Amino acid sequence: MGTNDIEVLRNSGTIPVANLKIFDAINNLKFSDYVLDHEQYTMTMYKQYFSNVKSMSSEEEKAFLKIIKYAEIIDNQSFEYEDAFISALYLEQVGENCIDYLLQNSTSTLSRDCFIKGHKILLRGTKNQKYANNDYRVNNDSFVCKNVNGKIKITYFSIPYTDINEAINNIVKFYNSDCYDEHIFLKSQIIHALVACLQIFDDGNTRYARILQNMKLYQLTRNNFDNIIDTPILYGTKSYFPYRDKYRNLICNIVVDPNQDNWDKWFEFNLNRVEDQMYFLDDKIEYYKKLVK
Repeated sequence: MGTNDIEVLRNSGTIPVANLKIFDAINNLKFSDYVLDHEQYTMTMYKQYFSNVKSMSSEEEKAFLKIIKYAEIIDNQSFEYEDAFISALYLEQVGENCIDYLLQNSTSTLSRDCFIKGHKILLRGTKNQKYANNDYRVNNDSFVCKNVNGKIKITYFSIPYTDINEAINNIVKFYNSDCYDEHIFLKSQIIHALVACLQIFDDGNTRYARILQNMKLYQLTRNNFDNIIDTPILYGTKSYFPYRDKYRNLICNIVVDPNQDNWDKWFEFNLNRVEDQMYFLDDKIEYYKKLVK
């Protein structure tokens, strides 16, 4: 499909186009009672998991957090069909990764420059490394599609490139605001959705969205828990693997219609993935303790 064909479809009005109205939607969210109850249940699990992590010796905890970070780096790339072996080899040789960069530069606030550079680092060593020098998209050729009975169907077009500057500023502003900070999971999942839905970059949007969710959850954990942690204690890409299609569909649904029901479904899905990952990691902690005794 050529650029002219894409532009005709984009302007036809028959296919949704991501736009800045999503920010109006998040500023007026009213979380359903069901979602709030679910978040509270997830929080109870999280506090117990946090306690389990802190019950390890300092050396055990340091090793555990290092391993889950590197596992997330590989899983996050593999989920988007990157070569896991090459990703691991690149990480070992170069040493620089997006998570560490953000940890070093955005613990309190996230700047616009940091937001852009973090994404560039994420793309290094990937099959689309050619985009790692770009700040963001500079054309309207980008769209999200899915395979329907062997045919590629466009589900929505990415936000117009002329609106990307404003979108980045709005994302950073929301990230740094105290809006919804009392809902540490929901706030981080909104950030995830914003980056995934708008498709600001040429590649790596959902990868970066998941990392930013992790970073915000880490920051809010530090703000709300008594014990200080130096790195995130929870990442979640591994738990998304069995639900790849549903994950993509939920993102598309928010773009097409960011109503309360679609946001509620997004929160429910992501809260379940957080819980899945905590179950998985809790088992690893217990087994790890037995091994080192």
